[in-house]
Amino acid sequence: MNALVGGQVDMMCDQTTNTTGQIEAGRVKAYAVTTTKPLSNKLLKDLPTLQEMGLKGFDLTIWHGLYAPKGTPPAILAQINTALKLALKDPDFIKKQEGLGAVLVTDKRVEPAAHKAFVTAEIAKLRPVIEAAGKFAD
Repeated sequence: MNALVGGQVDMMCDQTTNTTGQIEAGRVKAYAVTTTKPLSNKLLKDLPTLQEMGLKGFDLTIWHGLYAPKGTPPAILAQINTALKLALKDPDFIKKQEGLGAVLVTDKRVEPAAHKAFVTAEIAKLRPVIEAAGKFAD
């Protein structure tokens, strides 16, 4: 973001939670969203999707998960999951996240097994793109 604001790069793709402050301050301009549907955030709601701009089939959503080291006791994992579910119902948390442009997930993906299945599907979806680009993280 610093490079964009500073003029070292002409454009970037970043998650809404990182960009809304700069958009609101008028330092950067948003042109589109990578999701399949427009976002409800007041700063972003009128932006077209990349699909609407001609990139058919483009669907990229940034998501977050909570992870713990392998071998973490099940009771601790259950406590973490309970805390997550409570946060996702907290009005102040919801307001803050939505104000940043985040779309909170409250469906089955808040459960560990469903999240694992979601991550597996995301990897399968993005693997061909990464392999075609020939770029891999070390």
